[in-house]
Amino acid sequence: MPRDFKIFYNENVPDDIVDHVEMLLRDIYSLSFRIVGVRIPRQDCWDDSKHSFDAKALLRNMGRDSTTFFTWLIDKPLIVNQENVYGYGETLKGSIVTTSKLATKTLIAKEVAFHVGTVLGLKKCSEDCLMSVSENFERLIHKPSILCNMCKMKYQRLKIRYA
Repeated sequence: MPRDFKIFYNENVPDDIVDHVEMLLRDIYSLSFRIVGVRIPRQDCWDDSKHSFDAKALLRNMGRDSTTFFTWLIDKPLIVNQENVYGYGETLKGSIVTTSKLATKTLIAKEVAFHVGTVLGLKKCSEDCLMSVSENFERLIHKPSILCNMCKMKYQRLKIRYA
């Protein structure tokens, strides 16, 4: 597990949203989360036809800087494989979440927490759990802000394995 998990954001994401995200992440994962600051998305990752950033390309660019164990909040739409998404994450790398389509701090924080779980090694869950997939906005609204008991146990094993 990382010593600290970095939180980046772009200049249009309000501080109160970043603070709310950090608080929920600390509560769920019991790790040290460090708000690093503003990071501007590279324009070569912008898709003019979709008016969105390519989340995989943004993540690849972060990897070129050897940046891992991070989440990045941006205020522009995201796509993965030409499909609109709320966020994207890869295990042991990082995640990117958009605030543009999520109406409240709680919804943003839940989506970030889901993708941070992916980075930390958790898989998608079929139970009533934070790690269940939000295939639509209504599902995201009703999804809990906590891990189910099975995912909590898996996460504890991951923490021990990577400690």
